[in-house]
Amino acid sequence: MKQREQPATVTIKHVAQHAGVSLGTVSRVLNNAANVDAALRRRVAQAITELGYEPNPVAQSLRSKQSRVIGVILPDIQNPLTAAAVTGLEPVLARAGYTLFLANSHSDRERESDVLEQFKRRRVDGVIAMVADDNDPATREQLRNLSVPLVLLERDIDIRVDSVLTNQFEGTYRATRYLLGLGHTRICLITVPAITHSGRERIRGYQTAFTDLGLEPAHDLVHSNGRQHPYGRDAAYASLTGRSPATGIIASGGHLAGVIEAVKLLNLRVPQQLSIVTLGDTELAALIEPPITAIRYDWPATGRCAAELLISQLQAGTEPSGQRIIVPHEFIIRGSCAPPPVAVARG
Repeated sequence: MKQREQPATVTIKHVAQHAGVSLGTVSRVLNNAANVDAALRRRVAQAITELGYEPNPVAQSLRSKQSRVIGVILPDIQNPLTAAAVTGLEPVLARAGYTLFLANSHSDRERESDVLEQFKRRRVDGVIAMVADDNDPATREQLRNLSVPLVLLERDIDIRVDSVLTNQFEGTYRATRYLLGLGHTRICLITVPAITHSGRERIRGYQTAFTDLGLEPAHDLVHSNGRQHPYGRDAAYASLTGRSPATGIIASGGHLAGVIEAVKLLNLRVPQQLSIVTLGDTELAALIEPPITAIRYDWPATGRCAAELLISQLQAGTEPSGQRIIVPHEFIIRGSCAPPPVAVARG
């Protein structure tokens, strides 16, 4: 008996012919429609297996008007904390049948705008965004006009949108009160710019901790104009070599490596000469000697929450409710803090 030749490129038409059913039946099987006889479903499944048919995702997206792709944009995917958020959201999206399209804006507004436009052109089904500047009117307008479900991660924008945030105010407040309680008053804060929710809330938490004790915040020791390792190094170095140097530093997780570099350059001993707290726990904070006291945010949980909010919108077909989920934090006390020295020498 002569075997039927298998076509080089198997299409839905070949599957229908092999199974002896209509194109419509194959389409309903592929889309998991309920109104398909069980026997016909088995015939189509067998034909798919025998022919090695693989559905064309582009064609499917054109028919269903769904790409099954979620666009995620972050300002710095090398930051270990935001990277941890991706590890939280990706499995949630995958279980729901969505592919992740991850983009890095490098905190550049023009690049960010281009990426968001690419998301629209590629017909992503939804977007999770940590934008570079949540105060920017152009950013706000672009997000409002995305025309797909949107969830913000660690950003607070005046539009009706669901968002997931860490409690940066409370975390920074606790870190500052802890150092004040040890006797420090010259406390340096190194954080991301105040054009983001994180930067604003950290500065507010720092200042409130001082004022609640009737003290004047050390405004000259607040550094919030950069995001990368070199900025953390330079800000720490300046604060530790001034006329009235800092005896304590509170630094965001992305700046911690720069702070450690400055400490080594100045040959300072931690915690004997300098106390350090990091906002966001990292492997570096836990493994360095001495290990660094940290405000630990559950970044994988922020990612999971953001993905779940987005999938809920997609499945229900509803508008965002404008809810704000605040992820709690832990205060991890390690060996990097002590009362300030009586006399601070800087060499």
